[in-house]
Amino acid sequence: MKKIIAFLTLSLTLYAGSFSAGNIGLGLTVGSGSVSYTTRGSQSYFIAGVSADYFLIDGLAIGIGYRGWFGSSPTIHQGTIPLTYYIPTGKSFRPYGGAFYRYTQFSDSNYDSYSSAGVRVGGAMMFEGGYVGFGWVQEYYLDASEQDNSSSGYPEVVVGFSF
Repeated sequence: MKKIIAFLTLSLTLYAGSFSAGNIGLGLTVGSGSVSYTTRGSQSYFIAGVSADYFLIDGLAIGIGYRGWFGSSPTIHQGTIPLTYYIPTGKSFRPYGGAFYRYTQFSDSNYDSYSSAGVRVGGAMMFEGGYVGFGWVQEYYLDASEQDNSSSGYPEVVVGFSF
């Protein structure tokens, strides 16, 4: 398993409202990251992706997303299914927590695909027309061998706009 560290992920999310039941969110993700390969050392990547979320009940969203890691070889493709809960506080600050499942595939057949699961926690500060959030993601690799790293963590920054 390869060590994956995403240094910064910026997600611009367009929400049809706040965190209310029935709302749909569409997102774009941009960022950077690196992967350490045994034979070639560390490779830097540009990360881009799209996602969609649906609020099942007030504050609880389930989604689906794709992220591609581009600019180095091999190209990496990731599909993610997240579940996130934004805790209602009655104020402009909303803590959030969630979990996700991710499948990662490489464009080069010399590397094995793998699955991971993780958690994310943080806080979102709401403002007129949107919110900004900061958090931490911890990812656990389900297919990790004893010689590989079994987890990695990275920060996230989320900016959302309501229309």
